[in-house]
Amino acid sequence: MSGFRAAATALVVVSLVAVFAAGTSAAGSDHDDSDRRILMLDDCDRNDPAWNEVGGCTRKGRVTAAEFDEELDSPLADAVVGHQAWRNDPSYLVVKKGATVRVKNAGGRPHTFTKVAEYGGGVVPPLNEGLDFSPECAGLVEVPPGGKTKVSGLAVGNHRFICCFHPWMRALIKVEPKKRHKHDD
Repeated sequence: MSGFRAAATALVVVSLVAVFAAGTSAAGSDHDDSDRRILMLDDCDRNDPAWNEVGGCTRKGRVTAAEFDEELDSPLADAVVGHQAWRNDPSYLVVKKGATVRVKNAGGRPHTFTKVAEYGGGVVPPLNEGLDFSPECAGLVEVPPGGKTKVSGLAVGNHRFICCFHPWMRALIKVEPKKRHKHDD
């Protein structure tokens, strides 16, 4: 292996290790107050007229309605998989008891951020293949593109959220007890 190749290989390995370490440290570390937000994302292309047939798109994205439809299913799954540009970011968040989580729809399509007992399907039958209906979706609250909502008052434990339109858009908020200070005893 030439010196250039060896240096390039070493640089790639170091970069991958740094990226992996940065990505894994956020989920396992103590979170500060600035880390209490979730973005609901999609990448619909408002220039595709097919989106107008299903409510439109306000985002200058890259995903046509045809591409969205192509990515719904996988031959390896008995349930809808969904397009990965439609997601919650982060999909896992750890907060302390009493925290408020701010949720923003940063996509071009309407979404919901609905607390559910179990992950399941929503209100759009073609997007629920293989999923049982989540009864909490009966009372959904739509968050339009650019819209915001807040989640607060969660008890210690794990709390599941889905988009009732795109049920593969899942989030898990883990609530931990506040740390006690020595002077609190």
